[in-house]
Amino acid sequence: MRLEEITVRLRRRTAWEALDLGHALLRAWAGPSYRAWFVTYWSAGIALMAVFGFLWEWTFGAILALWCLKPLFDRVLLRTYSLALFGQNATLADAVRALPGVLRQPGMLSGLTLRRLSLARSFLLPVWQLEQQSGVAARARFRVLGRRASGSAAWLTVVCAHLVLILWFSIILLAEWLMPVGSEGLIFYSGLFPISGEAPWWREVLIVLGYMAAETLVEPLYVASGFSLYLNRRSELEAWDIDLAFRRLAARLSEAAGAGMGAGFVVLLLCAGLLAVPEPVHAEKASLAAPATVAPSRPKQVIREILADPVFGREIEEKRWKLRQDKEEKEEREPSGLDPYFDKLARMFESLVGGLRVVAWIVAGIVAAFLVYLIIRYREYWLPGGREKPLPPEFLFGLDVRPQSLPDDVVAAARAALAAGRVEEALSLLYRGALVVLIHRVQVEFRAGDTEGDCLYRVHGRLQFAAERYFRLLLEHWRHVAYARRVPPLPDLEALCSGWEEHFGRQENTA
Repeated sequence: MRLEEITVRLRRRTAWEALDLGHALLRAWAGPSYRAWFVTYWSAGIALMAVFGFLWEWTFGAILALWCLKPLFDRVLLRTYSLALFGQNATLADAVRALPGVLRQPGMLSGLTLRRLSLARSFLLPVWQLEQQSGVAARARFRVLGRRASGSAAWLTVVCAHLVLILWFSIILLAEWLMPVGSEGLIFYSGLFPISGEAPWWREVLIVLGYMAAETLVEPLYVASGFSLYLNRRSELEAWDIDLAFRRLAARLSEAAGAGMGAGFVVLLLCAGLLAVPEPVHAEKASLAAPATVAPSRPKQVIREILADPVFGREIEEKRWKLRQDKEEKEEREPSGLDPYFDKLARMFESLVGGLRVVAWIVAGIVAAFLVYLIIRYREYWLPGGREKPLPPEFLFGLDVRPQSLPDDVVAAARAALAAGRVEEALSLLYRGALVVLIHRVQVEFRAGDTEGDCLYRVHGRLQFAAERYFRLLLEHWRHVAYARRVPPLPDLEALCSGWEEHFGRQENTA
């Protein structure tokens, strides 16, 4: 590795500073990294949507497949970052040509299967891809690198996973808010869990594209931060910053030596001439005394003096929580006479029991808090007087749903309105009549601020399947007439009148 060609300034950083460096690296290398990401990830995503949609009619399978294959696309990003680290700009053609080689590198199968759920995935990926380590050597390398950085790498994975979910839901909600008035609502809910029938294909495609957009915003940052954390850890272990400093110093000394070589040669000649001049020699009496010996150093005293210096010797007081033990447990135990292996096994079980005790207390605290929440949340059920049943609403989204507002024979009145050409009035009678039945007979608790989508959600599971499907169809026709002014065909209207008597004119319509 040619350290002098690295474009990043190497210095000692904390793990969190190294993660922040990944953000700076992504900003600097955004062009090549996002080009490589779009040409691989988005091409694969669109292909998977087409495959799952046409073959199995399950477009959401593309999300699961993309999530499982994400380590493959991370390798493409890491290759781009490793080239940019040494000043090389990767093109789209390079990314496509390098893809088969990336698939053959060590750790590909393990990264897609056993280590797919690893919390330090982006931090340990360079060990496979850049160092070409595998097997026992890779595991030993993981242990060395992760001693001081595995916690930060795990937090990076947790934060990025939550960012993807937040961005995904935000994109879906934004699309929901931008939908025109009167169109189908509840995109996310009815797309993933359709109440009856099948969700429209465009809802599924919209949800998958939202997931891909969220991954596009987060995943390059995730890989860049893991790579910068890996570089920082290797710089600590191998002293890259010191190595580079010595190399720069050697280069400056070489330049200075080359510039002053001529002057140094002249100075050497003058010194040689001076040494060649003879001097008078006089006999001297030899000294019989031995040279004075140097007193031996006192290392303990020197150590005490160094430790007395506030720069080197200081005491730091730390406070931490620990389990309180009895006095008998603090005393040194007498030898048990067992084999050392069994002693270690006994200590291991004691530690395990202590850990389980802590977990049990935590679980007990959570259960107690949950019970308190339930008591407060449903206090109206056990307090004196019982729960007060809320009054049914009189109006829902502008419609009068009081029983006295309907004629005695809803179907006959609706047929009369159809015969007179008043389609909206006929559908309004059928729809209001269904709501009145749901409120007063089925005991569905609607709220005054509910929308049509909320009504579908509250009715789900309270009716038989055929009745629920009829109510959904009636609601769709009502929306088309009330909001879009689209009159359904006359046979459909006649079928609605006949179906109302079958599903809402009888008492046996609840689930």
